[in-house]
This record gives sequence, structure tokens and C-alpha cells, in this order.
Amino acid sequence: MKKIISMALVVLLVMAGSVCAFAGTSPIGYNDWDSKHTYPLDTVNTKYHTAVKMLVDKKAIEGYEDGLFHPERSISRAEMAKILLIITNNTGNMALYEKNNTFSDLGGHSWAKGYINTAAALGIINGVGNGKFNPGGEVTYAEAMAMIVRLLDQVKDSDLPGTWPNNYINYVKTGNRTGTVQVSDWNAFAQRGDIALILDRNI
Repeated sequence: MKKIISMALVVLLVMAGSVCAFAGTSPIGYNDWDSKHTYPLDTVNTKYHTAVKMLVDKKAIEGYEDGLFHPERSISRAEMAKILLIITNNTGNMALYEKNNTFSDLGGHSWAKGYINTAAALGIINGVGNGKFNPGGEVTYAEAMAMIVRLLDQVKDSDLPGTWPNNYINYVKTGNRTGTVQVSDWNAFAQRGDIALILDRNI
């Protein structure tokens, strides 16, 4: 009887240890990063961590449902406008612009309308023609850098020699504004991780 009881206790201890081990390695939710003082798991201990931490702390980005940042994914033009206004504290006058009909294709992007209209009023963004902004379109490296320098350097298109996009590309190259991010194709869709690194360098 004693042997049976002993064996039962051993089995229970082993099972308990197994449960604890799995509990310790279960997925962590980062849907509310700021209040939990945690950061997306796929950026911790990577080159992106400091940059992403800055964006999270400023509440400029939101997580995906899986709680990750996904630095390899692209970023939309609407998202870029929102991030830029938030991290530079330029959201104070949004109420003045959010009801404007600056662009005709913002349906389905009501969350971004105030940011887009404000960014347009500040001269940070341009449309894509025919009164449209293409909010869900993926932002290119050239477009992202143009938005950044228009905002931070108060640069206008007419201030730069040459034509789009080389005028902005030459401008940012001169000041090494992309830092460690090496852009080989300026018309390629910008990756979220690269944008985070670039913003951390420039803000």
C-alpha cells in the first residue's frame, strides 16, 4: 500500500512540474503594452527594441492580435500619418481638421481621418492625385522620408532642387537620415522595423 501511495505522489509531482513548465512558456499577451510595461516579444533583444519601445511609450503604435510588432511587415500611408503626428505632439489641433473633406477616399478609415487631414494641413503629406490619399496603400521609403523631413525640417517640395522622388532622396542621403537602415530601393514598401529605426534616429 505504501509503495502505491509513494508512486502516486511521484506521478502527481511530475505532473505538477510539467504544468508549471508549460505555464512559464505560454504566449504572453501584449495588446495593452504601455499599461503592462511590456513590449512586443519579437523585438525584445533585437536591434528594433529601443526604437519600438519609444513608439510604444508614446502610444504611437498598436499591436497586432498576436501581440507582436512584426518588423518585416509594411506600413500604410494612414498609419504613417498617425505615427508622425503622435510622436511629435502635433495632435492638438485635430478637432479643427478631422471633419474636413480633404480627400475623397477616406471611407473605411474614419480612425485616421483626423490624422490625415491634420497632416495635410501641416504640409506633411500629399495626395496621390484626383483628390485621393490612398490611406490603405503601403507607404514607400521615399514617401516615408518625405513625410518625415517635411514635418521635422519644415521642408517644402519647392525648397529642394530636382524632381520627385530624387529631390527628397538626395536630401536625406546628404544627412544620412536613415542611419543604419540601408535602402536599396526607395520605391519599395517600407518595413515597420525600418521605419521604427529611422524615426528613433530622427525624433
